[in-house]
Amino acid sequence: MTLGPLARLELPCHDPQRQRDFFGRILGLHSLDPGPGLRFALGGVELVLRQRGDVLFPAGRGEAGMLLAFPVAEAELDRWYRRMLTARVAVLDAPGPGGTPPRLLRIADPEGNVVELFASA
Repeated sequence: MTLGPLARLELPCHDPQRQRDFFGRILGLHSLDPGPGLRFALGGVELVLRQRGDVLFPAGRGEAGMLLAFPVAEAELDRWYRRMLTARVAVLDAPGPGGTPPRLLRIADPEGNVVELFASA
């Protein structure tokens, strides 16, 4: 028995609209819904922003966070860093000097989940 590729990731949120703005406007993810949707395309995976407090993600029960990692071109990593600073996004780990591995940028989304952008080889 084998599992197929990951198809959907549901991210519980206290404020899905604020998260939608972060993933759409700040990170530039493509919405799968017309208008103000809560579903985004991540390659072959669908990211769904889901209101915390429903049957799957009850409020007050272990509000675990998540880390989402995205490869970016080495030449774009510092531009992403500057964009996050301009947008006043919480930077957790800034990319090191050019060429110093590992080259990555870790930021926090509005609900404290970690988003990692790393220089792809």
